[in-house]
Amino acid sequence: MSVKPKSKKALVVKNVTKAFHDKTKILPTWLRRDSQKTKFFAVNNVSFSVKESEIFGILGPNGCGKSTLIRMISTLLLPDKGEIRVFGFDVIKEPEKVKEFINRVSVEASFFKRLSANENLLYASRIYGLNPKKAKQKFTQILKELGFPLNKLNQPMENFSRGLQQKVSIARGFLTDPVMILLDEPTTGLDPKSKLDVQRFIKKIHREQGITILLTSHDMEEVDRLCHRIAIMDKGKIIALGTSQELKKLVNNEDVYVLNTSDNQKAMHILKQIRTIKKLRLDDNRISFCTKDLDSVMNILTTMLRKKKIRLRSFSQVKPTLEDVFLKLTGKPIIDKECELEKEVEF
Repeated sequence: MSVKPKSKKALVVKNVTKAFHDKTKILPTWLRRDSQKTKFFAVNNVSFSVKESEIFGILGPNGCGKSTLIRMISTLLLPDKGEIRVFGFDVIKEPEKVKEFINRVSVEASFFKRLSANENLLYASRIYGLNPKKAKQKFTQILKELGFPLNKLNQPMENFSRGLQQKVSIARGFLTDPVMILLDEPTTGLDPKSKLDVQRFIKKIHREQGITILLTSHDMEEVDRLCHRIAIMDKGKIIALGTSQELKKLVNNEDVYVLNTSDNQKAMHILKQIRTIKKLRLDDNRISFCTKDLDSVMNILTTMLRKKKIRLRSFSQVKPTLEDVFLKLTGKPIIDKECELEKEVEF
């Protein structure tokens, strides 16, 4: 790499906004006035920073602005307002220097569909100025680690499933050894096993190379499993940011427990007598409650259950998920029928 970083911060996004005109709400040209154009804010005053060698996740439903944000960071779109810097370089004023540090994997990757995966990747390697022989060894190894069937390497990509095409896209993204990789919904279209293959590869490459990774996804388990910090995005804005544990504390600071017994009605009567128990509920054939003094509660409960000859069938602690966090912050699940129909604004 010929360009040296100007900053130790891998990425700084400051007060960034990107709006598009909603053409569905614009009157015919002969009736239209500029004031009647309706703006759709794909990204609305977003700010965050990513540390070098960090895996940073942006979690949100389809249509929330994740891909628009990635396109601006990768210099494909210009922000209307605000500032974006990659290792200190401005994406507007110094795009060529920014491109020295990054590569991007998109859910809508483009290929020459009638060419094979091998031909597409060799073509990419020549554009990047890589040695074809070394490039082939590298992308073959990456595809192998991703669980790509190597006997299909020379088959036309138009015959591939979306999942296989995505694996080729991931191999192309890592071909240049980028200092920072932008992964925009990298596991969309993959089956559960392939998702795990990709996630294992991301962890491996991060562990071995210390690469900075910006990951967008609506898959909460994926973001929770991979990311050091997470920004939750909705309707073009970041509504929460922190580690997984910090975000989950937004749901409930109290410990929640559930149990099931051979007689839940009698068990409820016992639990009602314990003063340190809060939010006691019986639903779906299980009892749930909150307490900060579990040891004392369990000593009393097990003693009384034994006396009443009631059997404790199950007991566990309920831990909040990122889905619970999103639901509390927005009042809606991260994936529903409405979200599935929404799409990112295309450019």
